Amino acid sequence: MDPLRILLTGEIGVGKTTIMNLIPGETILKIDDDLNELVQNSIELEGIGDVVIIEINLEELVKNSKGYKNLLENSDAVIVTTNSAMSNLQSTHKLFSELKQKVKIPNYYIFANFQDKEQTAIEKGKIEEMFGEKTIALSAVKPESKDFLEKVFYEISNNTFLRKDFLVFVSYATVDSGHFQISKISEKLKKYPRIGDILYWEEALKDDIYDYMNINLEKCDIFLIFCSDNSKSSEPVQMEWKAALKLKKPIIPIFQDEHCMPALLSTKLGVQFRKDDINGTIEQIYKLISKKLDLS
Repeated sequence: MDPLRILLTGEIGVGKTTIMNLIPGETILKIDDDLNELVQNSIELEGIGDVVIIEINLEELVKNSKGYKNLLENSDAVIVTTNSAMSNLQSTHKLFSELKQKVKIPNYYIFANFQDKEQTAIEKGKIEEMFGEKTIALSAVKPESKDFLEKVFYEISNNTFLRKDFLVFVSYATVDSGHFQISKISEKLKKYPRIGDILYWEEALKDDIYDYMNINLEKCDIFLIFCSDNSKSSEPVQMEWKAALKLKKPIIPIFQDEHCMPALLSTKLGVQFRKDDINGTIEQIYKLISKKLDLS
């Protein structure tokens, strides 16, 4: 599964870095696809897996929203941090309103930091009413704030999973396309709930197969391999399943004869292909996808 991607933003001095450091991880300086320099923290949480937190100044994000287009579109949630004081709330609300007009993000959270500053901190309820988004009251310097942060990450993960349509990558030898009825299986699988798209090379013949593999393998959620003597001798198929294994993608072998499965995939739960019952085969494939991705 792809990592959960969370954008942590706010103005200068609101405690973004303190919040970022609540859960220790691997912090690096990264250049994104739009050549923006970003501070990124990668952590692993039980029940979620990999979580990537990216810290960025809110004013810069709003000012250059076009330059951060990929970053924004690929984020599962945006956490806007404020120091809970009225002056900062007003300026943050103005920037936040501009951001919402420019980019549609499914999940926004407001972190009302510095709630321990009783003389200046506006209470959580008023901040939530002001922004119209779920607000978390915390003081990031206190150890218990780590628990608040983890709860938000679990909520974001659940919301993302329930909302997400999944991408299925299909690997097969081109000469087997007709025998395994790849096009028919792909089109029928697309009609099932939560299947967003089926990625198979013949649908994108204009692409170089290696470019296609490189672009789509990483973003897919599950990997289907149609096993045959032809696929065992196909260099692209061999590269695809080995890459899927390395990327820890869920893998489903589909076969007529088990001896055609690569030895390293022989322990994977698969589906026996039945040419005389193609609809039954498709149903079994979907049931196994559902089981692997826990779609029930």
